[in-house]
Amino acid sequence: MRIGTVRPEEAKVYDSHAGYHRFHTDNAYEYGPQEPYGSFEVFWEDGTNDFGDGPVPGGWYWAAGFPGCLYDGEPSGPFAYSQQAHEDADEWAPEYNA
Repeated sequence: MRIGTVRPEEAKVYDSHAGYHRFHTDNAYEYGPQEPYGSFEVFWEDGTNDFGDGPVPGGWYWAAGFPGCLYDGEPSGPFAYSQQAHEDADEWAPEYNA
């Protein structure tokens, strides 16, 4: 697990990026904003469920999919913080471009 020195009960508190978000196109173009597309969810998994291959470690995960629908593939994670899961899913989000 990529939780490092953060205890799971502490990691769950940092949920600033929990919920559904949209992916963004990369910023390869000089003109115009990045375009949003698709959808993904950032969520906390406490380690009691499995994603088809047995129990998974607790932590933050992300998975592509729209609200109310099944995920489009396996979730990615675990991550120590919801922001890390969000950034892994959408590295081109405007908030990560400096």
